[in-house]
Amino acid sequence: MKLEVSGIIPPMVTPFTWDTEELDEKAIREETEYLIQSGCHGLCIGGSTGEGAGLSEQEVYILCKVVVEQAKDRVSIIGGIIADTTREAIRKSQAAKEAGVSSLQITPPHYLWTPSTAGLTRYYQEIGDAVRLPILIYNVVPWVNIDVHTMKEIAQVEWVAGIKQSGGDMHKVADMVSELHDRMTVLTAVDDLLYPSFCLGVDGAISCLLAVFPETTLNMWNKVQAGDFAGAKALHDRLLPVWRVIEGPDMPFLAKTAIEWMGRRVGPARSPIMAPTEQKQTEIRDRLVEAGFSVVNELPAHFLS
Repeated sequence: MKLEVSGIIPPMVTPFTWDTEELDEKAIREETEYLIQSGCHGLCIGGSTGEGAGLSEQEVYILCKVVVEQAKDRVSIIGGIIADTTREAIRKSQAAKEAGVSSLQITPPHYLWTPSTAGLTRYYQEIGDAVRLPILIYNVVPWVNIDVHTMKEIAQVEWVAGIKQSGGDMHKVADMVSELHDRMTVLTAVDDLLYPSFCLGVDGAISCLLAVFPETTLNMWNKVQAGDFAGAKALHDRLLPVWRVIEGPDMPFLAKTAIEWMGRRVGPARSPIMAPTEQKQTEIRDRLVEAGFSVVNELPAHFLS
């Protein structure tokens, strides 16, 4: 199995309606088109940034179907799966495949109890056997420690084609590139360390900043590939203060707030994640302006309700 993805792959936010928090298909199509027109190399949907843990099996299907239809084969679409059991992961993965995705991004189970290496290997084996699509392991769950040694065991599963190292662990990014890059795709999801990750030689990135700032992160990627490290570092310096105000436990709503400030309509995060305070909204706007991004005069009235 090989993943046909590299470069800048934004993990889309999932647009919801303000009144019912249902999938907003019109906004999903608009955001999909915006990201593709920005020049990104692929799209990932239903991940952490996309609030995938709260999506039902039917919603996974609808979200993937709408994005795949809008993309029209212009970029590869990765379906994000966040589940607690093998059976749930298979059902959601089958829904994503039926909707037309080309590969899957799957976290380990994220409940409190920690599966063994053998359990994780079996987890990915059974999903792959049932769905028969390449799998990108999303290494983000804090208490499921997939280090490079564990990953070497899981990598024996023929469906496992790559790993996305998240959780803020640059050490694991370095280890994965050093030990596994010859046999699988290695992607980064460490937002404040995209620049050094690119310098290490990762195949690309799927992280929140890409969904908020696709053009800028694509520019950073291209500069590193061309050897313009000073130019890439300048973009890192520009983005870091903005990331500092949108990272954290409420990140899906904070990222959507930044996107809304820049004029794209993506709606709220789902309850119980609440809209940021007016003070936080203003702080996000100020960081955007200081970083040189154009912003609208005010946010939709929903933010104040």
